[in-house]
Amino acid sequence: MDIGVLRRDGRTDPFFDGTAAGRLVVRRCAACDRWLAPDAGGCPGCGDEDPGWAEASGAATLVTWTVTHGRPAGDGTVPPPAVLALVELAEGPWLHARLDAADPAALRGRLREGLPLTAVFVPTEQGEAHLLFRPEQGD
Repeated sequence: MDIGVLRRDGRTDPFFDGTAAGRLVVRRCAACDRWLAPDAGGCPGCGDEDPGWAEASGAATLVTWTVTHGRPAGDGTVPPPAVLALVELAEGPWLHARLDAADPAALRGRLREGLPLTAVFVPTEQGEAHLLFRPEQGD
């Protein structure tokens, strides 16, 4: 199931350049030291209209999630379910992303609010790497 919130549009190039290099890059306002989501158009704290970019740690916690089930295609194939999540980065911003899980049932019992997550980057056929989050080892 193809799910994504961000698309490369010139404004988000640093984010996608970072994912291609296996790094999580998000907006950071130098004027007031506030971390922002990659699609932020300005800083709500101080009003800076063009906050810069900085590398985030990739650590996050699970805020909430849902499992989506795709519709059958014309050929009868059904895409596998996807776990969609709202995560809070260690730096503060919240992002919508998928959880890296080939089988959502394998996550049953592990998913809980506050679950520690780590960013992972998965290349796609279209060439852009997708940001996913994976439960930390041991959780």
